Amino acid sequence: MTPHRIAVVISTYNAPKMLQRVLQGYAQQNDPNFTMYIADDGSAPETGEIIDNFRKKTALPVVHTWHEDNGFRKARIHNRVIQALQEDYVLFTDGDCIPLPGLIAAHRKIARHGHFVSGSRILLSKQWSHHLQTGQCNGIPMTISEFLTWRCTGRINRLLPLLLPVHASAPHDSLKGIRGCHFAFWRNDLLTVNGFDESFEGWGREDSDLTARMLHAGIRRIDLRGSPVLHLWHQEVPRHRLPENDVILRECLDSKRIRALKGLDELGLNELSPQ
Repeated sequence: MTPHRIAVVISTYNAPKMLQRVLQGYAQQNDPNFTMYIADDGSAPETGEIIDNFRKKTALPVVHTWHEDNGFRKARIHNRVIQALQEDYVLFTDGDCIPLPGLIAAHRKIARHGHFVSGSRILLSKQWSHHLQTGQCNGIPMTISEFLTWRCTGRINRLLPLLLPVHASAPHDSLKGIRGCHFAFWRNDLLTVNGFDESFEGWGREDSDLTARMLHAGIRRIDLRGSPVLHLWHQEVPRHRLPENDVILRECLDSKRIRALKGLDELGLNELSPQ
């Protein structure tokens, strides 16, 4: 069954220039039947200004949900957005991942009940990421020959994902290669597993945990081929909590647990702050 409408959830934190470039990518989608939700993990006011300016230039609906900056709380801001949205299909991505014009159409094409979708990414070089954010280039390529030039000049790290036709892999149950910057779920399945688990503090493993619980619930994985996102270079987020998060993930895998320990059911409606 094809999704009636798609929610695009874009996580961001104090990277307004990156977010601006990403928003421009969604304004150029071939399929405009989607709503954008900005999951803002406590950014300064400049991010809100970027979103407001974008709203004035597009007919796309944009919802900005923000909470106070209190460390890395991506799981919580995602849960807030999930609890508020109405769309039946949800694409999660990041505010540093530029979509190609066919991304929404590709997800609509391969979505199927009983499955979630894992997408891929292509890495942009540090220099070209800077050029894209500062307007020193005309934007991303629109043809394979242009992308070939980008690959030969080291602006992107690979070309193959751009050469493949849009299609879905065979269903499988692997955690390997999951990218939290590009995956999609039916909203009802997110409710079944109680959303993201806020037990994960700091960067790391909350996406793998969600994927594992989906698989434990019998929801199978399919991989989207032929429509990657372009990941802007940035410095790595501190990963000091990764060992503790690995322990939580291992418990989930060993117990075959389906529901988040601290997820949607534990999130108070009175904490919602859409803008």
